[in-house]
Parts: sequence; structure tokens; C-alpha cells
Amino acid sequence: MLITLTRRLRRLLPLALFAALPAFAAPWQLSGSLGTHDPHIVRTSSSWWIFETTDNQGLAVKYSADGRAWTQGLPIFGNGLSWWRNYLPSDKTAMVWAPGCGEWKGNGYCYYAVSSFGSQKSAIGLATSAGGIATGRWVDQGPVLTSKAGDSYNAIDPALAIRANGAPYLVYGSFWNGIFIRPVDATTLKPTGTATNIARDTVNGIENGIVISRVHNGQAWYYLFASKGLCCKGAQSTYRIVVGRSTSITGPYVDKAGVSMMSGGGTLLAQSGARFKGPGGQSLLTNGSVMAWHAYDALANGAPVLFVGDVSWGSDGWPAPVW
Repeated sequence: MLITLTRRLRRLLPLALFAALPAFAAPWQLSGSLGTHDPHIVRTSSSWWIFETTDNQGLAVKYSADGRAWTQGLPIFGNGLSWWRNYLPSDKTAMVWAPGCGEWKGNGYCYYAVSSFGSQKSAIGLATSAGGIATGRWVDQGPVLTSKAGDSYNAIDPALAIRANGAPYLVYGSFWNGIFIRPVDATTLKPTGTATNIARDTVNGIENGIVISRVHNGQAWYYLFASKGLCCKGAQSTYRIVVGRSTSITGPYVDKAGVSMMSGGGTLLAQSGARFKGPGGQSLLTNGSVMAWHAYDALANGAPVLFVGDVSWGSDGWPAPVW
């Protein structure tokens, strides 16, 4: 059912943007530094944060007092780290992809990926900040997971997931055999145990897995959000956001139609519109109430733009489309 935007929102949105948005979606009105790729959204007691992909610097950060007006901060490890160069093309020194960050037991953490397009020569690094994100006391813990040509997975797109009993897991993977999950040590946040393949799409490709948990009708569910298609091609990008769910953090995950995400399943949450193309690179607050994503502006040479919006959960326990 189409949702009519309120008169107040009509006044706030630029006319060109309002005309470009599908009638059933109303992302927040944002301002400030809005260029982004793969935004990972975090809310702490004092601030909102976006951690994002960068091309030739360290781990990029935005911050906001209200989640709407965004300021670009100084990158973490802005000059790069020596070990990164083992996984980067020769013309790059500090390119970092798709970070997954937050706070764990009172300290800040950031998983991040170092790689190049189309390569399985990849590494997931971990940085920690004593006292939380806002202290900025970032210390690199080195690579915690790597991959090479011929491996079943690609070590990029990391994100922490929490089991209902409080146990932490790492979600990661892109294309090849898709998305994986494995336990991590609750103290060091470094991977342990056995990896489980939880999503695969040999036709479209799948990456950027995010797992959150929610209780519906007394049952704890795990929701796997992912991006399918191709990113990073400006207005020609075919990215879209999908979701599946499971009663176990290690799957199997299925979509609303009951199709397994290991067989290409995934219920559509966002796809290209008239102006903004290729929505993807999504992340959610841990309670599933807010999602951040990027999309490419066809009226601005395909520039990637930050979007943030509320997630509406239906009586059936599924999230409604955000776009």
C-alpha cells in the first residue's frame, strides 16, 4: 500500500529529490557530508557514527549528534598500515573496504577489509579502541582472517553478529561461495571455530551480509540482510538489498517465500528507482530499527549518496521495504 508523505516532509525534501523517491519510502532528511560507500551505522550514548569504504586513505568516519546532520571526521590509520600493502594494488596505500564497527564490552571495535576488485587476495583486519568509539584510541590488532585464490570464500565485508545467548560471531564474504559466519572469541573478537556458509547466489552474486536478532511472538529470529548484484558502477549499478531469516544464527536462512538463501533466495527490500540507483552496502542498528545504505545519484554523474531510514517491522515478523 502506498504511503503518502506528510506535508512537513514535503516541505523539507528538495522537490527534485521528492519526485525521485518511490511513494512508499521516506528516508530521513540528511545534510552535511553525504558521499559514502558501504555505510556502517552505529549509535552510542552520545553520538551517531558512520564507518565507510574509502579509496586511498584509512578507515573513514562520519559523526552526527542526531543521525541527520553528518560531519566527515579524520580517518583511522589515515596513512595506512604496512601490512595492508600485501593485499592492495600497487597504486594504493591505504584503501579500506566495508568496515563493520561498534562497541563491545565497553570498547570500540572495527573490522575492515583490505583487498582489490575481483581478487580473493584479501584480509579482514581488526582495530580496537579502549573506552569506546568516541575516545579514538584505535590500536590495530592485525589481520584476523585472510583468503587467497582458490579458497571457498573472500575475506571481505566483515560484520559482528550476536547470538541470543550473547555469543559473538563474524559474518563475512563476497561472491564466490557467498556469505559465511563463524564464532569469534568473546575477549579478543578474533575468529575461532568452524565457518558455515549461509548465503549464496551464483547468478547475481551476494555480499555485505549483516545479521541481527529480534524476538517475534516469543521466538528469537535471526535476520540476514545482504546486497545482490553489482555495486560501484555509478548509475549503472544493479545492487539491491534483500533479507532472509532463521531460528539459528548459522542458518538455514530463507526468504518470505520459503526459498533458501543458499539457493539464491532473498526477499527484496530496496531496488533502483528513477533517480537513485543500486541501493546496497546496507547496515542496521543492532535492534533493527534503523538502516543505512548507499545509492547512486543518476542526476549527479552516479555519485554515491548516504541514506538513512526507519525500518518498519510487520505483524508477520518481516521488515517492510525501505525503498
